[in-house]
Amino acid sequence: MAEIKSTLDLVLEKTRDLTLTRKEKRNLEREELDKKVQQIVNRYLDNFFPLTRLREEVEGIDSKEADLPYRLLTKHLVGHFSLDTDNSAIVSALSEVVGLDTTPLTTLLREYQAEKEEAERSYTEEALLALKKKGVSGSAVVPNLNRIPEWNQFLKGLSQRYQELLEKIVDD
Repeated sequence: MAEIKSTLDLVLEKTRDLTLTRKEKRNLEREELDKKVQQIVNRYLDNFFPLTRLREEVEGIDSKEADLPYRLLTKHLVGHFSLDTDNSAIVSALSEVVGLDTTPLTTLLREYQAEKEEAERSYTEEALLALKKKGVSGSAVVPNLNRIPEWNQFLKGLSQRYQELLEKIVDD
């Protein structure tokens, strides 16, 4: 009587003579390394460990390309960089672990925040004047800028413009 083979047996039988090429092996190693660095960055940014431990973790990564863990670290840190949040942990890691000059990043962030604050003051003044014309005034009146389509459009354009500048800084 013939033996019934499992799917796994059939797959193993058909793939027994297959091997990965060097390029495929290198790509698999890079993918694994990329995931490992991403996990390290996520734990660091979630405050599971300090900057010194981040450095130790990255230095402890075994890679045939010595600078690859640092390039991946840079990629993932910059991927978390946001113009509207506190980026001090990212800037510190880029500066102290990767060794990048973070002056262009911090300058870009300051310029973004200054432009946004100035526009916010301007839009707030306009909204207060419009409310005053409608008979609404007083020290407790605070306009909701998020309900003003022009403000939202401005924010979207501002963010997009500075995001493009950020990408240029990172690519250089």
